[in-house]
Amino acid sequence: MTIIDSSPRFVIDFDHHDAEFRDNNKEVVARLHATGRKIGWSEAHGGYWAFFGYDAVYDAVQDWELFSSLHDLAGGCPKGVPGSTNPTQLLPIDADGPMVHEYRKLLLSWFSPGTAKADEQRIRDICNELIDTFIESGQCDLTNDLLMPLPARLILEKLDWQPERWGEWIEWVHGMIHDRTSNPEKSQRDIEAIFGNIVQEMIKRREQLGDDLFSDLLQAQIAGKALEDPQIIGYSILLLLGGMDTTAGLTGNVIALLDQRHDLRQLLIDDPSLWPTALEEFLRHDSPSYGLYRTVTRDAVFHGEQLRKGERVVLMFPAAGLDPNVYPDPDGIDLRRTGNRHMAFGLGPHRCLGSHHARVMSTVMLSEVLRRMPDFRVAGELHRFADAGDVYAIKSLPLTFTPGPRSH
Repeated sequence: MTIIDSSPRFVIDFDHHDAEFRDNNKEVVARLHATGRKIGWSEAHGGYWAFFGYDAVYDAVQDWELFSSLHDLAGGCPKGVPGSTNPTQLLPIDADGPMVHEYRKLLLSWFSPGTAKADEQRIRDICNELIDTFIESGQCDLTNDLLMPLPARLILEKLDWQPERWGEWIEWVHGMIHDRTSNPEKSQRDIEAIFGNIVQEMIKRREQLGDDLFSDLLQAQIAGKALEDPQIIGYSILLLLGGMDTTAGLTGNVIALLDQRHDLRQLLIDDPSLWPTALEEFLRHDSPSYGLYRTVTRDAVFHGEQLRKGERVVLMFPAAGLDPNVYPDPDGIDLRRTGNRHMAFGLGPHRCLGSHHARVMSTVMLSEVLRRMPDFRVAGELHRFADAGDVYAIKSLPLTFTPGPRSH
């Protein structure tokens, strides 16, 4: 990546969807920070602003009036960079102002800290059940055998949507996210499959409501008015995205790191009490959620740059966690770091609704892997999704380890 400093805006030769960003993620982010700037303009995909400095990202998420999360495909303001062809608003992230809180509180009780804690035993049971399927063989593809199915099964259980179909849902969700730029035809087919199956679930559940997350969503009201079907579909898709991509992305990134850093692995094996602070450090250092977008609503000067109405912005939350002005030696890892104000789950009104469950799931999966296969090593090459621009995650993570006994 080269940096081009030209007036009137600071232009960077940068594309968060390209192979360099995927294969040399930390190096590319470090070069952005080395410019001494907080934001830069990329000419890729029709042009967009990349916000990578901690202060810039922090300020942007607090100002929804300048940086809008709304999108309107018909009005020429599609979601994402490049723009998605999917017109559905994903609630509550595609909302602004007070409506964000109104949408969030519909299901807030399902994702509270207390609920996440209450779900911990179920999460651990699923985790060990999945590990049991491969622990005696001494080898696995950890992404496909544990990291993806566990969060997928949990969210499908909460929705009461046949958890055994987790593989199909993951395929569709990954196509929607990771094939959007590289294989748009497949991505569109997967989006259509997601829509079709959600509609089928809506029809079935309305015939017999239950005590589950999806039944609550179908009955939810704002100001005495029930949600419309497109709103229910958009909310459901967001629940699937949170449950089937980002948590697996984080844990896979951490396992790949621990394969290289045996010292960190041993610290966690010797002292499991480090997990609370260790996980926050891993969230800072290895968060996968790069592609979160905004639209500039008016001409404005922001961190020394002239923004124009209608310009697109990608908020690079993981890059903010690697800002050397906030974290000296940002690529260094301190498992005992306190006061770690990373933004891996976003910040402000759009902070991740499922962050408490993500923390529990990640901690359980990582700690159980270290407990049951402490000598794991990556066998051959790990493979990331071809497009890491929206979610920087590992598609295939082959491991070998000393075989162990089943837990049940």
